[in-house]
Amino acid sequence: MQKLTYNASEIAELLGISLSKAYELLHRADFPTLRIGRRLLVVCDRFEEWLAAQSDTAIAC
Repeated sequence: MQKLTYNASEIAELLGISLSKAYELLHRADFPTLRIGRRLLVVCDRFEEWLAAQSDTAIAC
């Protein structure tokens, strides 16, 4: 079975950032966070879409 979500530590590892920076991302309004109880998760597909959009924005500048 394929993993459907990432947690904060996985986001930090994927992006090469600290865990505290990953939590900052998870609390941003434009970041695709899914809250289940107290847990903050990110659907893998939505994360990839968000990351691609950030890359497009960086290239456009």
